[in-house]
Amino acid sequence: YNMPPSACLSSTDCRNKSVAITDDNGHGTFVASEIVGLVKGAGFTGVAPGGYVTSVKVLNGRGSGSYSDVANGITYAAQSGAKVLNLSLGPFVQNSALINAVNTAASKGVTIVFAGGNSAAAFNSGANIVGLTDQAIQSLIFVGSTNASMKLSSFSNTPGTGNFISTSGQVYTYSSRWIMADGENIWGASTSNRGACAGYTCVTRMSGTSMSAPQVAGAAGLLLQQSPWLTGNQVSTLLLVNGKDLGVAGVDSVYGEGFLDVYSAAMNPYGTLSVSANGSLVPLGGGGAVVTSSAFGNGRRLSAAFERAVAYDDFMRPFSISLGPLFTTKSANAPSVAASQVMGFTGAGARNLTDLGNGAWAATYFANGPSAASPSPTSTGYGLTNDPTRPAPKDWSSSIAMEGLYLGIGQGSNAALTFADARWGAKTAFFNTDADTSGALLGLVSTNSSFAATGIDLGDSGHFSMAMLTAEDNTLATINGSASARAMAFGYAFSPTRNWLVSLSSSMLNENKMMLGSPSAGFLSLAPSALTRSVGVGSNIKFGNGYQIGFDATVASTDPTHSENSLIAGTDRLFSAAFALALRKDNLTDVEDSLNIAVKKPMRVYAGAANVSVPVGTDNFGNPIIERSKASLVPTGNESDLVVNYSRPLGLGTTGGVSLSYRNDADNVAGAKDGAAMLHFKANF
Repeated sequence: YNMPPSACLSSTDCRNKSVAITDDNGHGTFVASEIVGLVKGAGFTGVAPGGYVTSVKVLNGRGSGSYSDVANGITYAAQSGAKVLNLSLGPFVQNSALINAVNTAASKGVTIVFAGGNSAAAFNSGANIVGLTDQAIQSLIFVGSTNASMKLSSFSNTPGTGNFISTSGQVYTYSSRWIMADGENIWGASTSNRGACAGYTCVTRMSGTSMSAPQVAGAAGLLLQQSPWLTGNQVSTLLLVNGKDLGVAGVDSVYGEGFLDVYSAAMNPYGTLSVSANGSLVPLGGGGAVVTSSAFGNGRRLSAAFERAVAYDDFMRPFSISLGPLFTTKSANAPSVAASQVMGFTGAGARNLTDLGNGAWAATYFANGPSAASPSPTSTGYGLTNDPTRPAPKDWSSSIAMEGLYLGIGQGSNAALTFADARWGAKTAFFNTDADTSGALLGLVSTNSSFAATGIDLGDSGHFSMAMLTAEDNTLATINGSASARAMAFGYAFSPTRNWLVSLSSSMLNENKMMLGSPSAGFLSLAPSALTRSVGVGSNIKFGNGYQIGFDATVASTDPTHSENSLIAGTDRLFSAAFALALRKDNLTDVEDSLNIAVKKPMRVYAGAANVSVPVGTDNFGNPIIERSKASLVPTGNESDLVVNYSRPLGLGTTGGVSLSYRNDADNVAGAKDGAAMLHFKANF
């Protein structure tokens, strides 16, 4: 940093060139040492020992001078590039030269610190001061003195009840520009020939608001060292609003804004914390979130990219934050999938299946209880939490199959199961299980969804099926409106041989503010929209004696659009897949009992990455520093499910059975395990 050269501007004391810029009083050296002093042998350190000081001499050796000389000194320092002015002199009065100089310095972004005065009186005797610009007033700090107990020094002036009235007519109280610092018996260096020692290595003690002011000036220097782009009014604001309150609560006519607290000024954000997304600042509170479906697991690889980010306050100062808590999962606040299915809360285990004879059957399902509350932004915007005020989404389904025709409708979680029933047109190894993968895309969007499916036999030509779904996900509605989705699925099944059934399927999922069932919003938007297409193939073979085995597989690709105002600048095409193998045995013990065993790999992203732009700091001009990288969207885990269901009649219209379920890497989260077991009893009336 190129500091301006020292200068002598005193109209009465610059003629003697040998002492023109030499401190022949001692006061200036003492004040400077409080700011940048470092006298190791004497154990003395100033507030900002790494700073640079330019001395501008405006008073004579006796410590007196004119306001015009002071004004010239202020103007010289400001025009020469100084960023902080310390004026341990006074008093500050209504003087045109002084007013004009302060206006000039403030216009150049300078912070201007004045000693408050040692007359034990109200500042400027309570009279108002006019002529300063708004910028000048906002760049000014006046400093009073306290003792070591933070009590007003007996000699210190106070702000009183007077005002600055700016050139625009705005009124600023003196107390709003006033702060306190320790001003009694302060140590500093001295060049005065008082006593036995003299020179910079000589330390002595002095008192006065002249000793308080340089502590504030040094604090201003520390803020500028941390954030060199700050303007004078910004530095002044940070120091004043972070003052430690003294006296009566709030800003008062004795202590003004309180006692200097440079740590709080440096470490406390001012205003609203925001992130930089594509050149725009977006507030953190309610500004962005991602709720991942199980296809992404918990999004750990993506969220890890944002754990060492920064947010910016109103003055573009960076503050380290973790955006990781803004990533959560749909299952985070819900009962486990294994427990829900085994315990009969959702899926095939929750349906009431009725045999109508001659191969016909009907099924109905109504949710046993409310689903988990949806997550919503916290007041601070750093994470997500439950919102118990939101009503549970409707969850029910009803279906019937007879004479080669199937019809099913519902809302909520059973869209995939309904399409699986429509797709096969027969009781296969997958019948009444959640193992079939043909409707995997439909199953990703279950919040506030409505669906319908139908299947029809085409005689010897095979079996045709289709399903439609529409859904709205208001999980993040408080941030960016409801996400929505539309889906269609088609299936065709045919029999190459009498006991061999082959099924082909195709699905399309069109999402808005979602991707593979994951709503996202604001500066963490995964994609404004996404289109996913999938194809599937399944096969079911009857081996006789009630044995059936089935295989099903679905692969999908997702094409997302790119968000212009998100830290996730773009997402590659994603590839996902799901697989299942099922075994069924009817009449296992010749009592019309049945056994189902299924192994499933549910829908999971296997390839794809996001281009992330993470704010990590600020350059010397106050511009965000952005770090760009790729973050994998592949989950950390690879879920495997094992489901075993056994049921048998017990007589008199009753059945009993056992259900077991186990998931490894549950919801595609590495290391997560999920299991449940239940004995069940059912009576028909």
